[in-house]
Amino acid sequence: MSERVKLIQGTGPTALHYEIIPVGNDWLILLTGGDAHIGCTAIGDDGRLSSYTPQSHKDDALAIPLAKKVSETFHCVCTVVAGFHLDDITREEIAEVIANADIGMVQVLKTIKEKMNQKE
Repeated sequence: MSERVKLIQGTGPTALHYEIIPVGNDWLILLTGGDAHIGCTAIGDDGRLSSYTPQSHKDDALAIPLAKKVSETFHCVCTVVAGFHLDDITREEIAEVIANADIGMVQVLKTIKEKMNQKE
């Protein structure tokens, strides 16, 4: 179960890239898009949450819900490192990123469940 899984949700400049990495019974997820960087680190622990977002970043909107949902669903520790940046992003593009994140979360949960079933 040590293999990484890469997913892409969406197309073009608003696409989100996920790298899902099992760490024992826990999960590390790298979530990037646009000009990738580290804009937030969120750690979920069976539903509890800690996060750090560098000043002027807004990537917590991507990292926190995913870390919380994975940790609650699978009763594990999940760390999400997120960074998405698109210069001069429009409201429509922001809506696309949010929609991609919502769909991406479903895909991440499905992928983790499949990986856990392979382990059994």
